[in-house]
Order: sequence, then structure tokens, then C-alpha cells
Amino acid sequence: MGEAGAIVGGHIDRNELRKELYVPTIEDQAVQDFFVDDYREDGSLLVITGSAGDGKSALLSRAFKRAMDADKPVDESHIRMDATAADTKHETYDVALNRFLRKRARNAERQRGPRSGLAINLGLAIDFFDRQGYADQYPGLWEAIDAVRTKREYKTENVHAINLGHRRLYETRPDELGEGLLREIVEKFAFDSPASPFHEAFEREKDQCPAGEKCPLHYNASQFTKETVRERVAKLLATSGVVNTTYLNPRSILDHVTSMILPRSLQELAVEGACPVGAGIRGNPVPPESLLWNTIFERLDDPSDPGAGQLDPAASSSVSLDQILLSWGAAPDRVSTLLGETPLGSRVETATRIRTALRRLYLVDEQRIEAPIETALESPQFDEFLGALTYLNQEPSTVEDDTELQQYVTDVLRTVQASLQGWSGSITDDDYIEFVDGIKSTDYRFLSKWSKPDPDRAASHRQTQQETTPGQLWLVLKPEGTDVTVPVPVTFELYQLMTRIRDGYNPNALDLERSEGMRLIQSRLSEFTNKQEQVRVVNKLDTELFRVEEGGFDTIEIKSGEQL
Repeated sequence: MGEAGAIVGGHIDRNELRKELYVPTIEDQAVQDFFVDDYREDGSLLVITGSAGDGKSALLSRAFKRAMDADKPVDESHIRMDATAADTKHETYDVALNRFLRKRARNAERQRGPRSGLAINLGLAIDFFDRQGYADQYPGLWEAIDAVRTKREYKTENVHAINLGHRRLYETRPDELGEGLLREIVEKFAFDSPASPFHEAFEREKDQCPAGEKCPLHYNASQFTKETVRERVAKLLATSGVVNTTYLNPRSILDHVTSMILPRSLQELAVEGACPVGAGIRGNPVPPESLLWNTIFERLDDPSDPGAGQLDPAASSSVSLDQILLSWGAAPDRVSTLLGETPLGSRVETATRIRTALRRLYLVDEQRIEAPIETALESPQFDEFLGALTYLNQEPSTVEDDTELQQYVTDVLRTVQASLQGWSGSITDDDYIEFVDGIKSTDYRFLSKWSKPDPDRAASHRQTQQETTPGQLWLVLKPEGTDVTVPVPVTFELYQLMTRIRDGYNPNALDLERSEGMRLIQSRLSEFTNKQEQVRVVNKLDTELFRVEEGGFDTIEIKSGEQL
């Protein structure tokens, strides 16, 4: 349903399911204003860009339908839903797109004629205008598209550009995580609600399934009717986006949710009937990996992701939790009670039954687990990071009175400052730190006085808001007594490492190779020292070999260890 590779929609989407799954956003009002409410025959062009699956074509299709319903002079030739399309068999996309834009440019220049719309992938737009040189032919259009690389919306006199990639998909404030468009899409799968596009099929087919209550598809759908489950899924999806810096959009959310309810193993059942899944599974044991409690975490916790295991309660470990799980292993009847009506056969191995029961309780009734679950979602560091991310993604004036978010960003700043000071693992009592600068050697090390950096608030807000990597914030720091600024990119993975460094952990070579942000910090660590004034060179035994100090009249002084 939401799988990548779905075709681009037509000018009018006649697929009833897609239409019912659509969730309006503030961008709908923008296109409504452009094509209906504020419509004028001034030749203006609306450009909707973003990534595949952002909903560019769906948004433009709905706008076209509304314009027709309002009797506006817009026809299909004024709307280009697919910028990659060619008009003839052997024509390339750029020729057809140039022809479309040439007509629109003439109308815009004269400020006459019907308004037009274009949906184009941002990468394709950059290739067409920047790399192929069409920016010179359409400077006003390229100005608008180039501007929305780092912002949601941009307007010129005759071009209105919207980048759906900068649309806020979900809230990141800790107590509101997952709310917004993400939660509204998940709510479409409340099968027992008459408002769900799946309601009629769910009510009709659950009684016709030959496997009855043993059908994993209908079991999964019935469990998804629980609001606590949908709320938790929305939070987990948002958490995965932040922890794994994964880009989510409407298509990928639909793909995630549908694959949780109908996993690929069940999709491959080639059996005909009222319920192909029930017909295919009838009389056979239900595979544990096809049940909702397991599919949710197996879908979100890709072992190849850097945050693997951080979302799954079954990967959580503590003395108290381990003791409880061991007691479950010695009490099969207790596990059966905790599984409830889960159609899991008694012959399934004990570890799988315990893992499934733990995941179920976490999603449905966490209070019945008599030990703390410590996934990323429950981590205090995650709340700090989310609060700082939320704070920096807002304009400074809108959060200046929000004391809760201010406390979060202050805590993150202190952790970053402390971790930078302790990054090298070599801090003397008088605050000299080791930094890597110049020629590396195992025989000697460079030390200089730590210079505590102050944050550049405006620059931190601005760079975080322009960031296109999900779940990454920027703290722009200004070393004391300098005019230099050092932007520090912080992801949750890096923030976890920083909290450990703050507490005394010494990052090793493997840590420093894990991300570009870590390598950037390592390369610029010396800028948080007063190396311009003094550098000490010590040997393996921490005996000072010599010291380089700033002298008068733009000179330097070198003092040997014997002179000190």
C-alpha cells in the first residue's frame, strides 16, 4: 500500500482507498488559496517538491479537483503531476519538462493567463536546473526551488514553491511525541471505527475467515483497534525516525503500519478465498513472527541501523527485569496468561513465548511488568535530546517563555560542553586537555588550556531548522575570547556517547569512526582551547618537553622543560 515505487497519481485520483487515507495538512490550505480562494489569471506557477512518497502528486491532484469544482479556468495541460514523464515514446523527460515550463514562463512574464502547477522531486529539480543548466532560462523558478532546499515555503512575484520534505510530520516534544500527521495516519487503521476506510471490510471479513480466531491477520487487526497500541506505535515510529535519523513520510508510514498488520510472510500466501491468510494458515501453527507484537519491533528495529535494539523491550536488560523473565521461564502457565488470546502454539520455544509476552505487555499494559523497561523511549537522555531538538526547531521568539524546553536545551548544552572538554580523555588538574593537531605521534602529545565555549543561540536555531537529516540538531559554539564559531552536529547516537564521556568514558578509535559528526568534533577539538596563546608538548610519561607561548610583537617563545 505504501511501498516505495508506487506510481504517480493522475490529475484526479479515482482510487477511493487512497482518497480516504489522505490526511489534510496546512499545505492543503496553501494550494487551496493558490488555485481557488485567491485565484487570479496572473500566470503564476505553484511548485511542490520533496522526496518520493511525500505526497506531492496527491496534494496537486486534490488542488486540481478543487479548482475544477470551483469552475476555475484550469485544465490538465496546466498541471504537470510527473516531472519525469515524456510526451512521446523516445523523448527524454527534460525536453518535455522544458516545453511545459517555457509556456508557463511566458505567462508568468506577462502576468497573464491561467495559473499552473508542477510536482517535482527535489533531486530531479536540482539535476534539471543546476546540473543541466536550465537555471539560466528560468532564474525566478530556480530561485524559488533553491530557496526551499532549507525551508518549507518560498514565494516570488510569480512563483510559489513548497518543499514537503520540511513539513512537520510529527511533534518531537517529549510529552507529545508522535502527535500530528503521523498519529492521524496511524488512526486510519482503527478498524473498529466507522471513520476508518477499512471498517466495512474488517467487519465483513472477520466472520468469513476460515481460520477464525486463529487467523493472524484478523488477530493483528483486532489488536490494532486498541488505542493504547496505536498510540504506542505512533510514538515508536517517531522514536525510530529520531534515533536512526530515518526520514519518514506518508508513504513510508503506510508501508510500516501495513507491514506490521500484514507482514511480508503473510503477503506471500497465494491462496484464494474470502481471507487468503486464513485459508493459507488453517490447520497450521501460526508463525510467531507474523503476530503484531513481534512484527512491530521487527519492522522498526533493523539490525543494520545504528540504533538497533534501542526500541525493543526484549532487548532491554536490567537485574530486576532479567529476574522476572527467568521466573517466567520456570512458569509456562504464567506466560500463557500474559499472552492472553495470542494465537501462539504451545510447542513454540520458551524464549519466543517470553519475548512475545513481554512485547505484548509493553504495547498494551506496561504496568503489569514489575520491572522498569529501558528502551530509548523511556530514557531521560532521550527526553533531553527531544526537548532540545524541539526548542531549536522553533523560532527563538516562540520558545523564549517555555521554561521546560529551555531546561532541556540547557542540559544538552552542558553535556556537550563537558564532553568536548573530556573528549581526549586527558584532562589535567589545571584544565589542560589533549588535542590532535599537526603531526600525530605516539612519542608526544599536544596539550592546551581548555576554553569553555558559549552557544550562539540564533545560529543554533537557524542551522537546526535548515538541517535536512531527521533527528539531528546543531549547537553552534563560540570559543571564549574568539570570533570563531564551531557548529557541532548532535544526533541521539552521538548524544548518548557524549553523556558517557561527560561521566568519564574515554572514546576509542571505533567510536570516533562511527559518524561524520564524531570525526568533525575530533578534527576541531583544538578550537576549544587557547592554543593561540600556549601549547604544551609532553612525552609518554607526561613529562613536559617544551612549551610554545605567544610573545610580544607577533612573536612566539619556546621554553624547554628545563626552563619551567
